[in-house]
Amino acid sequence: MNISIKPTQENESLELCSIQQAAFLPLYEKYHDEGNPYLRGEEDISDRLNSDYFRYFTIFSDGEIVGGVLYKRKGRTPFVRNLEEGQYYLQRVYIKPEQQCKGIAQTAILLCEKELTNAKCFLVDFPEDLMKNKRCYEKAGFVDTGKRLQVQPNLVLACFEKIINTQT
Repeated sequence: MNISIKPTQENESLELCSIQQAAFLPLYEKYHDEGNPYLRGEEDISDRLNSDYFRYFTIFSDGEIVGGVLYKRKGRTPFVRNLEEGQYYLQRVYIKPEQQCKGIAQTAILLCEKELTNAKCFLVDFPEDLMKNKRCYEKAGFVDTGKRLQVQPNLVLACFEKIINTQT
């Protein structure tokens, strides 16, 4: 399995939207949260592609599109009032359901980090009860900050971070 990433192109947004909705449907069914990417359409991806606030990457496995990774680099996040220069918020990573749990997301995250050369810190949050997400982010080098945010009665977000050592 050869995993690669490329900056997302406009003509990939429809396929990515379909994958995103399939990947996030189980979480929407579990939490019923209004911020779930399952509820977002193709125009949401297109808007982010054309915004200076985001960096979007398409994930390929053996040349086939299998998912996407979205980083926010400016603005507010659930745990940070305003991202500073060099801070990146991993807003979402998603993989086709049949391709999940194969290390693709972890590999894609690490590949994306190499593209974000000015990064000093990466942040991510996810439902604290999702152990497969926790394992994925830990394998990619993220550590638990201990910060939690109750979004609704059945949904608590955990914040993880990865500090980049810029000393060589």
